[in-house]
Amino acid sequence: MSLPLPEPVVINDGITAPFLYPRSKSYLPTESWDNGGVALSDPSEELTKYVWKAWTDGTSIKVKRDDLDDYHAVLMDTNITEIDLTFDQNMRPCIAYVANGISKLYWYDTQEAKQVIDEYPDITNPRVSLDDKRRFNVANSDIIFAYQKGDTLCYRVQRERYTVERVLATNSKRRILWRIGMGRNNRFLFYWR
Repeated sequence: MSLPLPEPVVINDGITAPFLYPRSKSYLPTESWDNGGVALSDPSEELTKYVWKAWTDGTSIKVKRDDLDDYHAVLMDTNITEIDLTFDQNMRPCIAYVANGISKLYWYDTQEAKQVIDEYPDITNPRVSLDDKRRFNVANSDIIFAYQKGDTLCYRVQRERYTVERVLATNSKRRILWRIGMGRNNRFLFYWR
């Protein structure tokens, strides 16, 4: 089966990756920034219009639009040490995170018509991003769930309900997957640091 990503780019040098804003910001693994629409579960405005932030205090993950004071506590867990936020095509949050040393994916399952959490105990550095948020391409877009499994960089996609694992590259220098997302050149980037 061919890759669903057209020519993804793996950046594995020490320079700052050329991500689109706000993925280009410098931030800790306990917070995440992404573009999104006007409100949760409201895709009426473009998914590139507003900046959203997610953060954790170690026991909950909160999400808010950067220009507003109100936030939403979207899930609870214990010992949360890493998070990564994106939104699906209907502005539902999708969050990759690590809690108690186990990588998890919080996503909207259309077959169950609810948010679910899948656990991936054999992976590290889970990251998520909607590959193309531009309005004209939302129907063809996909959330990419990327992570490290041993010395390999792997990913799964939303349209396959995250069931098919693909190997993208080998990580011979034991770098960590730091960030994924659309680059300024409109190519999807995976950044090892």
